[in-house]
Amino acid sequence: MTTLARIEANQRNGLLSTGPRTAEGKAVVSRNATTHGIFAAVPVLPGECPGAWETHRAGVVESLAPVGLLEVNLAERAALVLWRLQRLARYEAETMAAEMEDADVPPLPPPEDDFSTLDPPTAPKTREGQLRDIRRELRTARQELSEVIPARDVFAAEADASAVVAFEVAESVLEAACSRAESAGNLRTDPPAFASKPFMRRLGLTGADARKVKWSVDLIRRGVLLYAGFTEEPAETFLESVRNDLDAWADERARTVRRLEGEAVAVVRLLDGAGARTHAAKLLLGDGRDERIAKYERHLHTLLTSTLHELERLQARREGQSVPPPAVADVTVAIGPRTE
Repeated sequence: MTTLARIEANQRNGLLSTGPRTAEGKAVVSRNATTHGIFAAVPVLPGECPGAWETHRAGVVESLAPVGLLEVNLAERAALVLWRLQRLARYEAETMAAEMEDADVPPLPPPEDDFSTLDPPTAPKTREGQLRDIRRELRTARQELSEVIPARDVFAAEADASAVVAFEVAESVLEAACSRAESAGNLRTDPPAFASKPFMRRLGLTGADARKVKWSVDLIRRGVLLYAGFTEEPAETFLESVRNDLDAWADERARTVRRLEGEAVAVVRLLDGAGARTHAAKLLLGDGRDERIAKYERHLHTLLTSTLHELERLQARREGQSVPPPAVADVTVAIGPRTE
């Protein structure tokens, strides 16, 4: 049974929470249920510029040149419908852009299989971990590219024979030459590995540490010719083959660097815009909502056309022109049994 004391208590409690009372507060809570806002009738939504709306509205009204309150209202309705159509276009562009950006982001690698009974299963890799791996591969690829380019230049005709290059450059050239010799047919004997004692002895560097040797262009070319001697190829042909191998390696490393740079940028963009992309993903249409959007767009076009026609009729009547009544066709379709 409800007592008088309870009724009075309820009335006192009701005074404590009645929602927003100011116009600003009511405007805020009126948008509490707004998700994407494409069906919203209000002129300006969060994220839209009030100044852009005012410029748009003033431009449309001025271009329609209304006279009198009724024509002004019709012109402002046309401005609002056009603004909502532009909102639809922005929505479509943003959702499509979100889908297109996903194409540049490399997929996460699957977790590695762990058949050990002692170790726990490998955790799935995160985007942050993927970015670290990409950057590590990128550093390696850039380092290899920085070594293979000067290695390729060793074979240039204008190269100074006495010029000293880094050990890594000599290593790149002579390991490529060793690989070329090992892949040649009819080897006389197996070629010695670069920097091994037999290799250094054949170059007259017995007991020397390959990393401490001053590798000149001339000394590197002598090493390449040493490997050429293990094959039946002419020296010039062998030199050209090694240079082509280095060219192919440089091109492959350059492509790898470009690919990894693109993947790193895509993952960074994905991580930086994680919140915005999550919001955009929620806006992607599905479950028949795309048809609802299409119907809404057709409705706006129809509303805009009828508004402009009505405004044109009012303006024509105001200028003394003869305005015929709008033609209305009432069509009824009935399907009955077929008669012979």
